[in-house]
Amino acid sequence: MPADERFVTRAYQPGDETAILDLFARSFHAPRSLEHFRWKYLRNPFGSAHISLTFDGDGKLVGHYAGYPVPLVESGRALMAHQIGDTMTDPSVRHIGRGPTSILGKTALHFYEHFCERNIAFNYGFNVANIQRFSLRFLRSDRVEPVTYWSLPMPLPPIGRLSRLARGYQLELLREVTPEYDRFFERVAPAYRFLIRRDAQYLRWRYLECPEPGAFIVAIRKWRRLAGWSVFRVREKSLRWGDALFDPSVTDAADVLMRHTAPMYPVERIEAWFPPRPPWFAEVLQRLGFVQSAEPQDLSLMCVPFVLAEATQRMRDALYYTMGDSDLF
Repeated sequence: MPADERFVTRAYQPGDETAILDLFARSFHAPRSLEHFRWKYLRNPFGSAHISLTFDGDGKLVGHYAGYPVPLVESGRALMAHQIGDTMTDPSVRHIGRGPTSILGKTALHFYEHFCERNIAFNYGFNVANIQRFSLRFLRSDRVEPVTYWSLPMPLPPIGRLSRLARGYQLELLREVTPEYDRFFERVAPAYRFLIRRDAQYLRWRYLECPEPGAFIVAIRKWRRLAGWSVFRVREKSLRWGDALFDPSVTDAADVLMRHTAPMYPVERIEAWFPPRPPWFAEVLQRLGFVQSAEPQDLSLMCVPFVLAEATQRMRDALYYTMGDSDLF
């Protein structure tokens, strides 16, 4: 308990949205829409309303810790994890308590008890240094590794239409996903070993139904057979390559997709997060000319194991992740 016992921590209840969005605006100095909140926390097909809240003696919301469940596959085994997002406290209470008795600590531990223990394989998130230190010391968190950041300066030489067609490639802007994307995931997932289940249901919710504008999915086929897809978003002068899944038997599909897509946008660089796993995909990035360097915000991938006690090491050994697996895409 924090020093002041007037603080009460409980799970989300319908109607808390107004207070949550107000705290978000005060904490991050930017608005978040009600539609975004509902999409992320209430319309997630894999689990909804995983939110812990702390209120002061006047009923004012002062702490928020939340995550949204995502399905993963590790060498054919199904797992469920939390992507942690929107951890925040009101500035007026940040001096109260220390570590687990602070408002953030109390709210996070409530979340662990009510939404994680015996139910979730692990929690993960991408954190800056100050939150990393707090999480490592007080919230049972492990640092998996620094985020692997890739960049490529523009211009990227385009591929000619006739050359592309002669090689059997066709591209399309994806507006709906079909069961074909379920079959594609099942076909290629073994080549990635450990990753979010990037099937039709996940793609639809995570990108096509997301209320934030700007993200788009490009699919590529070779001789009409799906060979891969990628998700992009333009941010200022950067084209963010937010997600990707390719058939390892046609590794030039990524090259063709990028050389078709990137030259269409007036950007200075392409940015992406991809770990050095699987090695064949890291080689694709290097052939395209991408260079690996320190992530600009010094972000690291963090993990709190629950049911999967050895989650941290398994993530280091095999996890494939992208910018789209975070809240920052």
